[in-house]
Parts: sequence; C-alpha cells; structure tokens
Amino acid sequence: MDAQAVLGLAPDGQVASSATRLAGSSGWRGTGRSAEALWGLCAGSGKNPYRVCVDLGDRASKCSCPSRKFPCKHALALQLRDAREPLPAGDPPDWVSEWLARREKSTREVDSSPEAVERRARAREKTARNRAEAVRAGVAGLTDWLADVAGAGIAGLPARDAAWWHAIGARMVDAQAKGLASALDDLRSVVAAGGPSWAHDAADRLGGLHLLARLADTPSEVVRRRLGFSVAEEEVRAGAAWTDRWLPLLRLESDDGLVRTVRQWLWGREHGWVVAVRHAAGGARPVPALPHGVEVRGVVHPTRVLRRTGCRWARSSRARPRGAGARVVAGGVGRAGAAAAGRPVAAPAPRRVRRRAADGRPGARRGRVGVRPAGARRPGGGAGGGGDRRGAVRRLGPVERP
Repeated sequence: MDAQAVLGLAPDGQVASSATRLAGSSGWRGTGRSAEALWGLCAGSGKNPYRVCVDLGDRASKCSCPSRKFPCKHALALQLRDAREPLPAGDPPDWVSEWLARREKSTREVDSSPEAVERRARAREKTARNRAEAVRAGVAGLTDWLADVAGAGIAGLPARDAAWWHAIGARMVDAQAKGLASALDDLRSVVAAGGPSWAHDAADRLGGLHLLARLADTPSEVVRRRLGFSVAEEEVRAGAAWTDRWLPLLRLESDDGLVRTVRQWLWGREHGWVVAVRHAAGGARPVPALPHGVEVRGVVHPTRVLRRTGCRWARSSRARPRGAGARVVAGGVGRAGAAAAGRPVAAPAPRRVRRRAADGRPGARRGRVGVRPAGARRPGGGAGGGGDRRGAVRRLGPVERP
C-alpha cells in the first residue's frame, strides 16, 4: 500500500495532515514489521510512549492513545513510515502477538455441531427478545418526551441546555434504539443551527419521531431499520442476487465512534440506482463495495426495494450531513436515495417551475417537482433507462465480485 492509499484511510483531513507530520518526526522507536503486522512506540504527551500496531491483513489498528478517531494519527503515521521505507523485519513484541492472537480467536471457525448450532440459535433468540423489550421501553420513554415537548411548545427548544438533550439521547442508546438516538441528534442540530425556518424543520423532525414511535410495533422492515435494527450479512447473501454492470458514482462515509459505514450510490445498466452499504467496527475501515468511478460487472444482494419514490424529475436536491463524522458527496440522489440509505434528510424546499409557451411567454402550467438521480435523463434513453420515469432507488447489502 502506497502513501496515498494510506492517507485514504484517514477519517478526516485533520488526521491525515497530522499523520503526515508525525511520520517524519524523531519520536519513534522500536518500530518493526512482520508478515502479519507493523508495530512501534511513539512519544506522546505522557511519560509512556504510545503502543501502535497495525494488522496488515485488513489494516485494522490498535493504539494506546486516547483518540476516538479510527485509525488515529499514530497508526496512519506508522503505515506512512513503512510505505516510504519498509520497517526493519523482526519478531513482534509480546503485546503485538497478544493483540493478533485475540483477533484471530475472534474470527476462528466456530463449532458447527448440531448442539452448538442449537445453543447459538437459542442465545440469538434470547438476545433478540431482550433487545425488543429494551427498544419498546425506549419508545415509551420517547413518547412521553414528545408529549412534554408538545406541551411546552417548540419555541422553548433553543433554550434547552446540553444536559437536557444528552439525557434523552443517552436513554435511547441505553434502550439499544440507535436509530432514535440519531434522529434526536438530527433534531438537536436543526434547533442549534437556527435560521428563519428552524421551527418548521424542527416540527418536521418531531412529527417523524412521533410517527416512528406510533409504528414501532409494526413488522415493517423499514420501521425496524429506522429504529436501529440491522440485518445480518449472511441473511442478505442468502436472498436474491442481481447481476449487472455497476458504475459507482457517489459515496458517503460516516463514523459514529463505534461503527464506520461507507455507502456507494451505484448505477446499474439494468437495475438503475442502488445503494451499496458496508460496515466495519473495531477500528477497521470498511472497504467500498466496488472500485469508485470504475464500471465493473458484479453481483449485489438487495435487503429491500423501494418500488416507487413518489417523485418525478428534480429541479433542486439538497441533503445535509447527519451525525458525527458524516459527509455527503455533492450531487446526491435526493430524499429517496437518502431514505433508502436509512438516514434522515431535510426535505428540499419545493420550487415551482414556470413553463413557457411556444411563443416564449410564461405559460400558466406549473411544473412538477421531484427527484432525479444525478446523471439520469428525461424519458427517451440515456442514463434514464429508456423512459423509466420512476427514479426508483434501492438499498442493497453486500456486493460480490464474480
């Protein structure tokens, strides 16, 4: 992996620039490498140096520094030093060997005997039952909170302190309803941003939370994902598979401190727009489903399909980043794509389009407002798929290359 690829692993530009400076410092000692890992000690602000190690298999890293960004600047700097000039080969220290052993143990093949399979199935059922009860309690608490907000009025939200917002968010996290916690963070950001339309936007978010709380007991997969329930990769791969020529055009990366997610908006010649999602935890960086900007033939496994988006062609599409570490690449596919990706977005303000008559005068007919994926054309061919005006967007799971 060259230096440019290493810097591409950085969670943000600040970490990348800090790692570049740190790679050339003289505070490193005890560096080395083996076929499995890189390691080294880096001087920090304390009396003890930071222990840094990197697994060369998936580029996961571990560092004793207090940073909450993964990978941290020390892990990136160690990889940059090795990319510029290979570190001296040797036997890894005990602390590196122990870390590698723990990682290998966590990925070791599990017992496949019928008794073990049944035991794991019972454990999964118990875990799912306990989580469902916790989420149900969290939804009940959210319902009470929404009633209090409605009684006090939206106008009082800007005066609420950070502890008030943190209390309800922490309650949703404790209830394992991560989707509700993210929606509350989104509401808080809208209130904090202010502006002439903050009350309208806040009311929209509160209405969405109320609707989600009312539908929490329904078996809808869309509702479950908005609450924070995930689907196992094995379950996705066992389902339907779509083979097509895919062109990844857009990408969104997010990091909530525990799980890093990368989403790619793909255009398929036969299936149209889809969203491929990859997750990674433990400091690892999720690998994009397909090489970005390169058309390849691959197989994708859908988790759900949005048959109709309820909109037509776009005149305006704006989406704001939601959540810590989120960033949106310009030219997204609008509300339908964001909804399919499972994240809340701000509704774009409708813009009426005045059409002109044949003689050039403004006509009385008003244009329709909708969402058109970036690159799509009007009916009649091209990227629009030969006249398919639905603009359907689908959210997909893992992608396999043939």
